[in-house]
Amino acid sequence: MDQVADFFRDPLVQGVFTVIGALGVLAWIVLFPVRWVRDRGKPRPRAVTQEQLREALDEQRQGLLQDIESVFNHYYGIAAKPAEQLVITSDEQRLRLLALATKAQREGRYADAVDMLRSSFRPGLPLKELVALHNLIGNSYMYMGEQAKAEPHYRELLAAAEEMDDDQARAAAFANLGLVYADRGELDKAEEHLKKALEIYQQTGNRLGQALDLANLGSVYADRGELDKAEEHHKKALAIHEQIGNRLGHATPLVGLGNVYRQRGELDKAEEHLKKALEIHQQTGNRLGQAEDLVNLGLVYADRGELDKAEEHHKKALSIDEEIGNRLVQANALCNLGIVYLLRRKLDKAEERFKKALAIHEDIGNRLGQANDLGNLGLVYIHRGELDKAEEHHKKALAIHEEIGNRLGQANRLASLALLAGLRGEAARARALLKRAKALHEAVGAGAEGPELVRRALERLGAASPPQAKPKPKRARKKPPPKKP
Repeated sequence: MDQVADFFRDPLVQGVFTVIGALGVLAWIVLFPVRWVRDRGKPRPRAVTQEQLREALDEQRQGLLQDIESVFNHYYGIAAKPAEQLVITSDEQRLRLLALATKAQREGRYADAVDMLRSSFRPGLPLKELVALHNLIGNSYMYMGEQAKAEPHYRELLAAAEEMDDDQARAAAFANLGLVYADRGELDKAEEHLKKALEIYQQTGNRLGQALDLANLGSVYADRGELDKAEEHHKKALAIHEQIGNRLGHATPLVGLGNVYRQRGELDKAEEHLKKALEIHQQTGNRLGQAEDLVNLGLVYADRGELDKAEEHHKKALSIDEEIGNRLVQANALCNLGIVYLLRRKLDKAEERFKKALAIHEDIGNRLGQANDLGNLGLVYIHRGELDKAEEHHKKALAIHEEIGNRLGQANRLASLALLAGLRGEAARARALLKRAKALHEAVGAGAEGPELVRRALERLGAASPPQAKPKPKRARKKPPPKKP
């Protein structure tokens, strides 16, 4: 310690420190006016008040609510009041979870959205908040193509809506259950539920809800073969979206109109409408919408015989579906790829795609998809000449269509069974089956065109129309021997 003290007593050391100190004072004198001039015009930061914090949080909540409505309400109904209640009563932690779930939904990460929404549940939540979460989780499952998982959430939504007597929540439940039935091919149930929702939306003046329901009803009518009704509903939906300035909403009725025109054979009009929908989905970053548009365009190109273009579009759609995890659209893309390979007579590749699609449809519980896959496998076996196997698959498909009440599907499968009967030379049975198919087509409004569409499709696939059995040659009667006189 004495050595340190002696060091600081040294006159030379003291002189150095004196110079350093003087330089520091001089620097402060020189620089302070510069800083004062530089900072003089700047407002000084003030302490944030509790009121300002509340205002910022309210602004955050309002922005989040708008995001939730725009993202979760694109295809499916949303219970607006419960969603608002959920956001208003959320603490910062749950607001963060809801914001992350909405972001995941927008980016096509639907499974992540479900996980975050499930994490938003709290013990003892009020009924309105539970309703909102069941609604949003159900919509997320629908975006994933998991109708069987979405349905119980929508049933919870409907039961609570009845208990609360909330019209908007009730309408959202009816609309979403209608879409569950539509995806399954239960078209009468789908129409009933969608009409209930539409009536509520009309009574309450909810224009967005009306537009969504009109488009969804249009798709139900198209699936039945009632193309004039389908076109009328899609055009009404498009007009409402234009009136309320909802550009994203334009895409759904454009897709619906494109599919109507494809079913009529107006392929140029179909392509034009589907390309407009694809452009909107690309501009808004809607990956699921892009995948569905690519699938529908692929069907247009297959109908034109442009099989390379069809295959390219279905493969692009399949890639997006695998990326975002929508298993229903993935199965549909696989099925349509199978049809392309069937048209090219690549029967092994077609069979492989149809079986993969069937496995997914079975796993997610989609009965309509299963029926379509079984019918397509039946066509593969017809081409191979495996008629017993083909009949088995068509009968299984017919049984599912009967189970879910899909009369158009029943008619198409009866026509395929008629084809099989004709190939076996069973002319009477073939005519009876075609008569049943024609009656079903007429019952759903497809009229005489229905069987004609089936016949043309079968011809395009290379299968001949049921041949008429050749009449058996009549045996010549033996003349009785002449009577002896």
